Amino acid sequence: MDVLNFCKSSPPKLTTWKAKMSRVTILTLAIVLVSCTQGNGDQSRPDYAYKRTRRIVSLVEEAATLIQREGEKAFPLFREKNSKWFQGDMYLFVYDLKGKNVVHPVQPDFEGQNLIDLQDINGKPVIRLIIDKVTRHDKPSGWVHYMWIRPEEIFPMWKSSYVLKTRAPSGKEYVIGSGLYNMKVEKEFIIEMVDDAVELIKREGKAAFDKFRDKSSEFVFLGNYIFVVHLDGTAVVDPAFPSLEGRNLLNFKDAVGRYVVREMLEKLTGDSTWISYMWPKAGEVRPSRRLAYIRKVKLGPETFIVGSGFSPARPIWMK
Repeated sequence: MDVLNFCKSSPPKLTTWKAKMSRVTILTLAIVLVSCTQGNGDQSRPDYAYKRTRRIVSLVEEAATLIQREGEKAFPLFREKNSKWFQGDMYLFVYDLKGKNVVHPVQPDFEGQNLIDLQDINGKPVIRLIIDKVTRHDKPSGWVHYMWIRPEEIFPMWKSSYVLKTRAPSGKEYVIGSGLYNMKVEKEFIIEMVDDAVELIKREGKAAFDKFRDKSSEFVFLGNYIFVVHLDGTAVVDPAFPSLEGRNLLNFKDAVGRYVVREMLEKLTGDSTWISYMWPKAGEVRPSRRLAYIRKVKLGPETFIVGSGFSPARPIWMK
């Protein structure tokens, strides 16, 4: 019944009026709930800046849901070229949690093989990192960055893949993922890497520092890396500029006269924060604008600042 006509009509009997009002109330409430749901979306998902990133995440989440519902019957769908699951260099891959590949549309010879020891050109154990990403934390998803050969190309380039653990109706668990080549760096990539670095320090202590310098580790990608500074201002780990290690940087200024390390100490009043400064990219001399996510971690009597910075691809208003 149209709400406007209902309001204009002559007063009905009390019982009929109550029934109609109940229906109107329920309908109105339903509309409000649908509107709220459509407007808010998944509140747990990070606020990604770029559409391509959001597209990859949505694709993987939809595919994971399909596996939960259809199980292994979904796998042939992922191999269909020019489908929503496989378009150009964007495709899905699926592994079991022991490293056996079960779906790889671009390299079908991978299927059926256990690739747990597969490494990229830098020695990164790609499949181990993928499986570790979805099994090590309470959160069964995340980003893995590695060098991979783009379809129909010869040389490997950086690829960032979103991976997610899912379970088929049979009870079998899989990790499904998809990625893009030379992606623009998202803040979430940096946050995730720094959080993983802090966890590693808490588990392994100072032994973790060597892993941050290792190009084959998960802590180096696309010119981004982990740095560690002691609370007294001494640089402890700096893979891009190792000559700085051991030097006190409290009085060091960036290209615009900002005391970078002092600002870190001043702003880091809680567990984490972001700072902006001018600093050269790895392998470069000319400084560029960097955004760094930093966290404080206590190790025995010592406290360290652990962080990573990146150069934004473009201003926020040009996303």
